[in-house]
Amino acid sequence: MTYTQPRPAPTAQHAPILPDDKARAAELWESVKGTALEDDFRRVSREHPDKDASRMHYLAFLADIEGLFAAPEADPWEASQPAPVTQPVLSAPQPEPTPEPEAQPTPAAEPAPDPEVHPDATPAPEASTPEEGAAEPEPGRDAQDAPAPIATLAAPVHSGLIAQLAGLLADGGELTFQLLRVGGDVTIGIFPKPHPGEAVPVPFMLTETPDWMDANLVTAMQGYAGARRDAFSVAQEAAQRQQAANKKAADKPAPTPAKAKTSVLTLKAAEGTTLKGTLGGKDVPLVVGKNDVPQGTLEIVATHPAFGEVKKTVATHANKEHDFTEQQGARVTVNVTPQSAALEVTKGDTVIALHHGIEVLLAPGTWVVNAQAAEHATANQTISVKAGKPQVIEMTLKEEQRLF
Repeated sequence: MTYTQPRPAPTAQHAPILPDDKARAAELWESVKGTALEDDFRRVSREHPDKDASRMHYLAFLADIEGLFAAPEADPWEASQPAPVTQPVLSAPQPEPTPEPEAQPTPAAEPAPDPEVHPDATPAPEASTPEEGAAEPEPGRDAQDAPAPIATLAAPVHSGLIAQLAGLLADGGELTFQLLRVGGDVTIGIFPKPHPGEAVPVPFMLTETPDWMDANLVTAMQGYAGARRDAFSVAQEAAQRQQAANKKAADKPAPTPAKAKTSVLTLKAAEGTTLKGTLGGKDVPLVVGKNDVPQGTLEIVATHPAFGEVKKTVATHANKEHDFTEQQGARVTVNVTPQSAALEVTKGDTVIALHHGIEVLLAPGTWVVNAQAAEHATANQTISVKAGKPQVIEMTLKEEQRLF
């Protein structure tokens, strides 16, 4: 019969660290982070460099950390047991009910128009028929190009007053007849409407007794009637010459304006830049990239919300390029160790994210570069940026001892 001595139970000196111990230390670190006890927590961590060797060492580290939270009257030798860490139970999000679409009212159909004509409606004008003897337009020529028909005077007659007055008028003509009595005499005035192209016509005025007018008025109007026919002929000839001149001007092709000479101007600028050009007092639209601009001296203003406003005068007599980024700022590259560190550069309220080894365009002025990485001390570096002068910044973050 063989006797086997039982193995002794492992003690805390050799037992492994439990996850609850680590969780308790993490919980205590979150409670002091950013407070006055943060420095004391770091000091206790440095005083236990072998805390990861066994559970006994780790419990001693936890006891000293718990002592930071003990009340002044409490016994310093009584260490509280680590409180169990409870994880919150997260419930699965419930989907929101989908609202049913509201019923849209069906628009009422508009009533069909009444085909009956309203009794007050104005009847449509009847189609006019061309007068006999009117000149028809030549085939293949538009009606607008055809000369306007020339009115003709009626043949002079001497049978009576009305017939004589009608002989003064062309088709569609108009005159005003005025009769004025002063004592035993009467004054007759005839005021004709001007012919097309005629200035203010001279009226016919005659003062005699009524009996004399009855016997001699038609004869007295003969000379005036002849003068009106001569005036009508002059006005008609002038109208014909004007129509011919208008037709000749319409048939003559308009001269082709000479095409203005242009050049290609290629512009580069930071993203978000607005460009405005002026040449000879006139605005010239510009964009980042290629532009067709008239030749001359072009004044350009580049505006950016972060880089401000810069100006440049360019002679555009030939194809050219211009890069505004050299005026807007400088390209800065930050190399950091470790490369996984988070980088950002700040200037007042402006914050720009950076990446290791990748250049970025910064406006002139003083900037602060911030770098952070896990288990490393945060680092800051102030730099001065000058337009057109690139620079490379080297940063190395100091590694920190593990806190827990």
